[in-house]
Amino acid sequence: MRRLRRVALLGVLTVIVGLFAALAVADPFHLRHARWFTAALVLLGILLFTAALAVAVGRGILRVLVLMVGAVAALGWCALIGVATQLTSPSTEVSQSADGGRRLVVLEGSATAIDPVFAVVVRNGTGPFEQETVVFQGVEAAPAPTARFVDGNTVEVRLPGGCLYRSEVEAVTLAVDPVHRPLRADGC
Repeated sequence: MRRLRRVALLGVLTVIVGLFAALAVADPFHLRHARWFTAALVLLGILLFTAALAVAVGRGILRVLVLMVGAVAALGWCALIGVATQLTSPSTEVSQSADGGRRLVVLEGSATAIDPVFAVVVRNGTGPFEQETVVFQGVEAAPAPTARFVDGNTVEVRLPGGCLYRSEVEAVTLAVDPVHRPLRADGC
């Protein structure tokens, strides 16, 4: 009876962690560091699921086998996250404009492009729960845009060639409508 309660408790904790991981994947609040929350929650879910199975099977060789499979799964997940981290390229801040607690940041960066690629993101807050959403994603060889807040809910991105893009930003979730992604560098 005692073992059943432990298995049930570990199972419930695994389900709760799984729900939080699903929420982190959905990312309704556009958290800048959501991928780290997701990675940590999936790892915790693997460990809790392994612990629940290990408690359920009792003592003996089967428990050792369950713990070994769980350890391999956890190490495999860590290796996958390590490889995925190496594939991301850092961005460099070009300029920034602030409006209250929110900031419009022009970023430059791409590991695969020969010419610079620029993006404009809106950020809110600081620390692990900082929010970030793409407003404008440029193409390779396009000039650097400038960005400003028109009002509390509207942002404007202007390219040196005269192209002007406006987007609405929702205050709580930082949802942007529309996200502009021009297809050519020489036109709007």
